Amino acid sequence: MFIPNHTSFLDIFSMSGFVPRRMKYISKIEILRIPLIGWAMQFAGHIAIRRMDRRSQMQTFKDAITTLENGNSVVTFAEGTRSKDGKLKKFKKGPFKMSSKAGVRIIPVSICNMYRWMPSSALLPVAFPRQVEIKLHAPVETAGRDEAEVSKEVFGIINRGLPPYQQAAPGAVV
Repeated sequence: MFIPNHTSFLDIFSMSGFVPRRMKYISKIEILRIPLIGWAMQFAGHIAIRRMDRRSQMQTFKDAITTLENGNSVVTFAEGTRSKDGKLKKFKKGPFKMSSKAGVRIIPVSICNMYRWMPSSALLPVAFPRQVEIKLHAPVETAGRDEAEVSKEVFGIINRGLPPYQQAAPGAVV
């Protein structure tokens, strides 16, 4: 399971172009309704979630575990949504429960400087992205470990991989 920070609509395109393997994304249902992009994601079998619907959350959880157990990689943004100021935000628990239940390792990913080119408030990129870095960190084992401990470790790894202006505030709640 890949867990990157999330600051821009371009994060998905960047990950897809950078990581040399097929991945399934967990995406809010609204993205899958966008013509062309959403249709392609549905056709490719990406996993949709209705974030405020508990039943949908449980189905997404089951679908993600099945996808992981079938040997596929899953990308989920543990922050749950794009950061409005570009800084790393508190993680949700779901991705860590999924990886633990499926018995897979987590690959933390730091996406650096994408926020400058397409912040969450922009409908289109403000310029052609330059000096963007995607850092794939060493895998983190989840087997037999406390999910909160794994979350804290992954948060720290991603945070340390980001430029200072994107790092979480010192003492941020994980």
